[in-house]
Amino acid sequence: MTKHTSISSADLSRRTLLALGAGVGLSLVSGCRTQAPGTGEASNGTSRFTAPNYRPPDKIAGARISDIEGVSPAYSQYPRQQVRSVAKTPGRGGEVSTFQVLEQAPPPSDNPWLAEFNKRLGVQLRPAYAAGPSYGQKVQTLMASGDLPDIAWIERSIAPGVVKTMQQNAFTDLSETLAGSGVDAYPNLARIPTYAWRNASINGRILGVPRVLPLVNEEKMYRTDWASDLGYTDPPQNADEVKELLAAYTKGSHRGKKEGRTWGLARLDHGVILATQMFRVPNDWRVDDNGRLTHEIETDEYEAAVAWLVELWKAGAFHPDAATYPVLDAQDLFMSGRIGLMPAGIAPHYRNMLPTLRKNDPDVEVAPLALSGHDGGDPVVHQAAGYFGIAAIPSAVGKNTKRLEELLRIIDYWCAPFGSEEHTFINYGIEGRHFTYDDRGTPTAVDGDRPLTEVAGPSYLVQPLEGVLFFPGDTKAAAAAQASIEKAVPLSIKNPTSSLVSQTAVRQAAALDQLNNDYLYGIITGRRSVKELGEWRKRWRSRGGDKIRKEFEADL
Repeated sequence: MTKHTSISSADLSRRTLLALGAGVGLSLVSGCRTQAPGTGEASNGTSRFTAPNYRPPDKIAGARISDIEGVSPAYSQYPRQQVRSVAKTPGRGGEVSTFQVLEQAPPPSDNPWLAEFNKRLGVQLRPAYAAGPSYGQKVQTLMASGDLPDIAWIERSIAPGVVKTMQQNAFTDLSETLAGSGVDAYPNLARIPTYAWRNASINGRILGVPRVLPLVNEEKMYRTDWASDLGYTDPPQNADEVKELLAAYTKGSHRGKKEGRTWGLARLDHGVILATQMFRVPNDWRVDDNGRLTHEIETDEYEAAVAWLVELWKAGAFHPDAATYPVLDAQDLFMSGRIGLMPAGIAPHYRNMLPTLRKNDPDVEVAPLALSGHDGGDPVVHQAAGYFGIAAIPSAVGKNTKRLEELLRIIDYWCAPFGSEEHTFINYGIEGRHFTYDDRGTPTAVDGDRPLTEVAGPSYLVQPLEGVLFFPGDTKAAAAAQASIEKAVPLSIKNPTSSLVSQTAVRQAAALDQLNNDYLYGIITGRRSVKELGEWRKRWRSRGGDKIRKEFEADL
C-alpha cells in the first residue's frame, strides 16, 4: 500500500499525539501557555514583548493562504519545483551538540541521513537523545548538571520544573537579537507566526525558537451518517440538542450498530471540551478591567458546564470507562466505527484517524462539528499554545556573538518552510533510501524502519511540520481543516496569563490537577454531588490557587 506520510509524522507516540491534540482546560501549568495572535508588542510581566517581524508564506502552487491572522496555511499538493531557502552553508566547521527528544528507536551510529545533514550544515552534529517517556526526568537532570549542549529542545509542559532555571538566565535571551528587523538575518525564522513567539516567551523574553503548531488545534468530527439514521439531518444547535444526539449515538438504532455497541463519546475530557466551549468557560483565567483574575472553576459558566456534563453522563452518552479510557484506545474506537463524536488535534484527525476510518468503512459519512453556544448563540474556542517545544541556546554559549549567530543559522536551516528543498530533506530524508516521489510528486516513505530510525528521531527539533496543513492522499483535506480553523479563530479566546510564570503553579501543578480531576470526574460520574463544587473551590484556593492568582496578577 502506498504510504503518503512525512517521515517525522509517521510514528507519533502517545505523548506527541497528546501534544498535537486538543486542550481540555484545568491545566494549571498551561496557564502560561496560550495567547492570542498578534502583530507586535504586548505587555507581559516586567518585560515588554516585541515580536520578530513576520514574513507570510509564499504563494506556491496548491497553496491557500488565509487572510485571517492565526490561521495556518493549507496546501493541496506537494510542490514539484522546490526552492532553496538557505543560500549559504550555515556552519563554520567544528561540532555542535544537541539535546533532543526521541520518539522512535535510536538511530544507527553510521546514519547516512545525519552524515548528509552534517554536510549541508557545515558542522558535525553531536546529538544526545531523551526517549519520550523519560524526557521530563532527563531534562531536569541536564539542567541540574549545568553542562548544557549548544542547542537544547525544551518543552516546559512536560518538565515544568525547568521554568525556574530558565528564569535564572540558563539560556540566551534572544529578544534583542530577533525582535523586529533583527530576525531578517534568519529568513526562515521570520516565517514563524507571531503567536508562537509570544506564547513560547517567558515574561516577555524570547528564550528559544518555537516549533509551530496551529493556534486553534482541535477538530470535532461526528458521524453524520449515524445522525441521519437517527433522524438528525442538521447539526445540533444548542446544548440540549448535542446531549440528545450523543445519547442517541449510544442508545439509538443506526448503521454503526452492526459493529457492536456504540457510544457518543469515548472519554470524559471529550465531553469537557464540548461543555467549556458551549457554556463559554474562560481559557483557564478571566481578567477584569482592574486586573483581577478569576479562575475558570470559580465562574458561573463552569458550574453550568459541569451540571450539563452530569446530565450527559446520566443520559448514557459516554463509554462506561470514559473516566480512565486511554487516549489512543479511544481513537481506535473511533477509527473502528464505535464512537459518534471525536474531538482531537488537527494532525491526528486528518493524518491518521480519518484515513483509517475511511479505509475501514468506505461508505462512512463524517464531518466537522461547528458547535453553537448552549443557548444557540456563539460558543468560545480556547486557543492552544501554538507551539510544542523550543530550541534554546545556553547563555554560556550565546555570549560568543559569532557562535550565537552560527547556531541561529543552523536553527534557521532546521526551520525551512514547506515547499523548500531543505524542508523535504529534513522531514523525508534522502530520496531512494528513505522516500520516493509518487505520481503526484508527493514524497512517500519506503518500507522498513529506515524512515523512522534514521530520519524521524534525529530530525525532530523545530521544523514547521505541524504548523502547516498538508495531508497527502486527500487533496481536499487541507482546505477543509483550514476552513474549520477560519471559523474557530474569530471565536477563540486567549488565556490572559499567557507567557507569565507562577512558581507556585509549577510546584503545585500535579497536586492541583489531581484535586481538580478528582472533583470534576467524581461529580460527572455521580461519585460526588454537584453541591461539592463550593468545597472544591475552597480547597483549590487554599492549596495554592489564591497564591497562583496573586503571582499572576503581580505581573499582569
